[in-house]
Amino acid sequence: MRGINVIHNNLSVNHSIVTDRSIDSQSLLEMVNSARKEYGEKPIRNNDFISRVKDELEGETYEIFVGQKNGADIEIIHMTLKQALRVAARESKAVRRSLIDKLEQQSSSQSPNEIIAAMALANVVQERRLKSVETQVEQVAEEIDHIKQGTIPAGYQGYSYLQATYGLSNAKSKQLVMAWGVPHKKVPHVAPGGQVTQMSVVQEAVFVSALNRMMYEAEQRGTQRYHPKMGRFSIAGWDIPKGDSK
Repeated sequence: MRGINVIHNNLSVNHSIVTDRSIDSQSLLEMVNSARKEYGEKPIRNNDFISRVKDELEGETYEIFVGQKNGADIEIIHMTLKQALRVAARESKAVRRSLIDKLEQQSSSQSPNEIIAAMALANVVQERRLKSVETQVEQVAEEIDHIKQGTIPAGYQGYSYLQATYGLSNAKSKQLVMAWGVPHKKVPHVAPGGQVTQMSVVQEAVFVSALNRMMYEAEQRGTQRYHPKMGRFSIAGWDIPKGDSK
């Protein structure tokens, strides 16, 4: 379930909503910025903080009010203390510790152990998020390395190599690949000028097998050969291997 938006146009930002089970984003933001200032960190703006709260509480129920600040409308989110603890878990270690103490003081019905347990759970979620980001960064770094190296997957070759090695033109090689279903794909490749392009590569062993089959079935027509799937074509320096069969 996504957040429930309950809008009240006359709510003032000076009206804090803090109970033993809930808190509003303005009150939480004041705590966050107070702790940030204490530890030499920059304050966070309300609109950035609201975006952070919405991201953390995505899929959960909460209320959104409209308040006034300097003559402009601002959003104020009303959330539970447990939700507030998860939002606070995105802060630095020192700021988180300070926020735990402040949120404990706001709660009269939750025990310190409940607060600590909720914060511990929030920390676990945050660590998992960070690990996920680290994994994504590592994957991107590997892809960048592959691009820099112009890596071609093992067993695959580009069409220029196939033409130089087996004598069939690029156009006819591509036609052969499509006609016989030879595995092929595009991979990042660094051109001589340093520009990153997409290079088409073909699984060489399957390509050679299809080429042998085509050449065995092809008819000689003058200086060219003919195959129903390929039409007329020429191929340089090719001898049909003995013993090949259809």
